[in-house]
Amino acid sequence: MDGIQGDFADLDPDNVESVSVLKDAASAAIYGARAANGVILVTTKKGRSDGLSVEYHVTLEAQNATRLPKLLTNSADYMQLWNEANERSGLPTYFTQAEIDAFRNNPNDPVNYPNFDWVDYILKTAFTHNHHLSVSGGNEKTTFNLSFGYLDQGGIVDLYDFKRYNMLLSVDSKVTDWLTVGGNMQGMKRDVTQDVQGGNNEAYFIMHAYGPGPNYTPTMTLPDGSTGYVARYSASIAEWTVRNPAAILAQGSKTMSNYSARPQVYANVKLAEGLNWYTKGAADFDYNFTKNHEHAVDCYYFNDGSWAHNGSVWNLGVRDNMNTNFLTTLYSTLNYQKTFNETHNLNVLAGYNQESSYYRELAGTRTYFPTDDLRELNAGSSLNQSTSGTANEWAIQSLFGRVNYDYKSKYLFEASLRYDGTSRIHPDTRWGIFPSMSAGWRLSEESFMKETDWLSNLKLRASWGQLGNQNVGTYPYQDVLSTTSYAFGSVESGVRPTRLVDQTLKWETTTVTDFGLDVSVKDGLFSLTVDWYRKFTDGILYSIPIPASVGLSAPTVNGGQMENIGWDFELGHRNRIGKVQYDVAVNLSTYKNKVLSIISPSLGRTTVQEGLPYNSYYLIEWIGIFQNQAEIDNGPVHPYNPKPGDLKYRDANGDGVINADDRIVVDGAYPKFFYGGSINVLWKNLDVSLFVQGINGLKNYNGGLYTGWGYIPYVQGSPPPMDFVKNRWTGEGSTNKYPAIYEQTYRPLTGTESTYWLLDASYLRLKNLRVGYNLPTGFARKLGLKGLQIYLSGDNLFTITNYPGVDPEKSSLGSSYSTYPQLTTYALGIKVKL
Repeated sequence: MDGIQGDFADLDPDNVESVSVLKDAASAAIYGARAANGVILVTTKKGRSDGLSVEYHVTLEAQNATRLPKLLTNSADYMQLWNEANERSGLPTYFTQAEIDAFRNNPNDPVNYPNFDWVDYILKTAFTHNHHLSVSGGNEKTTFNLSFGYLDQGGIVDLYDFKRYNMLLSVDSKVTDWLTVGGNMQGMKRDVTQDVQGGNNEAYFIMHAYGPGPNYTPTMTLPDGSTGYVARYSASIAEWTVRNPAAILAQGSKTMSNYSARPQVYANVKLAEGLNWYTKGAADFDYNFTKNHEHAVDCYYFNDGSWAHNGSVWNLGVRDNMNTNFLTTLYSTLNYQKTFNETHNLNVLAGYNQESSYYRELAGTRTYFPTDDLRELNAGSSLNQSTSGTANEWAIQSLFGRVNYDYKSKYLFEASLRYDGTSRIHPDTRWGIFPSMSAGWRLSEESFMKETDWLSNLKLRASWGQLGNQNVGTYPYQDVLSTTSYAFGSVESGVRPTRLVDQTLKWETTTVTDFGLDVSVKDGLFSLTVDWYRKFTDGILYSIPIPASVGLSAPTVNGGQMENIGWDFELGHRNRIGKVQYDVAVNLSTYKNKVLSIISPSLGRTTVQEGLPYNSYYLIEWIGIFQNQAEIDNGPVHPYNPKPGDLKYRDANGDGVINADDRIVVDGAYPKFFYGGSINVLWKNLDVSLFVQGINGLKNYNGGLYTGWGYIPYVQGSPPPMDFVKNRWTGEGSTNKYPAIYEQTYRPLTGTESTYWLLDASYLRLKNLRVGYNLPTGFARKLGLKGLQIYLSGDNLFTITNYPGVDPEKSSLGSSYSTYPQLTTYALGIKVKL
């Protein structure tokens, strides 16, 4: 942001002037270690020299979870099927037939015989309001911009809340003809509230919303007439098999406050005609304070009102954590620009950059408090109190240069070189050299193309460059010692190493080659951009697998090579029909990933092997459902003695036994392609825009305890999806889509990692639709305004997908049931300019 490392989460979108994305190595190389995976450049708004301007922007939003699961909420069916699932596993049943019949025969008694929809109860509509006020202006000498932002975002879960306060002040002043100075100051404060059990992962609580059974309610009337929280339906059900998210919310809260200040100052000195010296100094200070306040909540069994537990299983009491991070940056360049004979344009840049970071953390915990209303550490007992603290620091230093030349804007050439050093790597190997170069040829500027008046631009591009990556922890090459105790007659304290290290570590290097074509017909009536690229990464930094018998954690090494080859296409069309202006753009990207070398191949649910995509799925192939015992008897021997209604697998190696040797490499770890598109229409003062995006060919594994949540019936008691209930195997010939009802410990289903658990996560989503109206200028002036805009906007409005989970766009992290859902947002916005 404004040339200095930043975080999108801290940024007020109304302060953004422009955003640029640098993908190829030649354009990104000048940014060094920050550019290994591309660079996003954000420029914030500055003042203008055309007088004073005041702007106010407000948006009001309503938000809901984008997609919610359709789970079984009929209690009688839920109990009956769970009994059947337990019987299939040889486990005791949880419910008597009398209990099931009582629920089935009393549908109008929601107090004693509920069919409770927990998803509807927990996940609600959230409301957000966002305000931005800016004052900007100036003259030919000095310009300024001052803005304030406030965001208040409620959560789709009670207790969850997010508030953000932003401030930006920028000043630029031309002191003399040879000196310009300026800078900006960004300030931000964030306040976040969430439940105590989520830890640092708020999605953990969302999983709780899908877990409880429909046969009990959040609270109940106890035998003594008081109200208490419900633990689960009955004592016969295993502890923590089902949960009450309402009780979790009542156990306390986790509050996080974050303060940041990001000042920058710069000076630009004109040393001579075409020669400028630019220097910027910046600091980035972050202060974070987190308070966990958890107290016991008595919970009871729904069926008889007896006490179950006090509901506290995590960190009872109060835990305070404070950490600070201070990052300083110095950036200085000499830039020379010169045009020779009005045809040769030369731009030469030389620079120096350094960054230094220092992080410190301090935490304290006390468990026992006289009352749950007390939240400060001093109010608790010192019995069993604990403290902890740590600190770390790192630095990067760089020299760089760039030469840019073009001839009549026809032949283009650029070369750059960086020399980077990092404290994260041993002094003997911490410096790396990273060159890059690019060339372009604008054929449309050639004399032999002048007769082709319909061709506005035809450009061929080529680039090559290397980028370095050193993000492998703070000091992976250094030994780490831990205190311990030794028995030498008596117990003596000492230290021991905790990990293996490789002191020959060096920079991970990514080499990117790109060839591109840009075409524009009739000033954008049609346009086409095509890129082919190869991204080769050498010396990949990762922790090599080692046997547990070593007794130390694995070392970080330069241990592999990987290749990505891909294509990017973008097609555009811009036109006017009468008074209607419009433009359309579509894009498509595809790539192939391959591991070229690896020190130690790995085999599991996924595999890392030379010649295959990284972490390819490595699974037994599922080929249907056993319909009868004869199919089982006449087929290959399956593990865990399957029954009719269980999964059937392919004997890939033909040895008559289904085991790990039958695993095959399966596509789907990466999408086949990404695509998207946008349409913008302007008619008089009305504008309409929409944006869609999608992926094709991605598959998500949903077979583990957490990744399988919402797909495996009765994972920790969670209700099965209605699609499974309606389409499960119920007898010979009934279906080949889903097996018979089961629960998570049933090994013939959950004991084999197979393609049954791979779900198609392809989707097409309408990400945004916006309709805006600008008040006519003349009418706005009569109201004393420079401009007024009103708009309606919607995000994530609909999704086309076959994915049975909650959200395919989140599925790459595992089951979408255990991730915080994306939100469908409906917004009303007003922008006023005075």
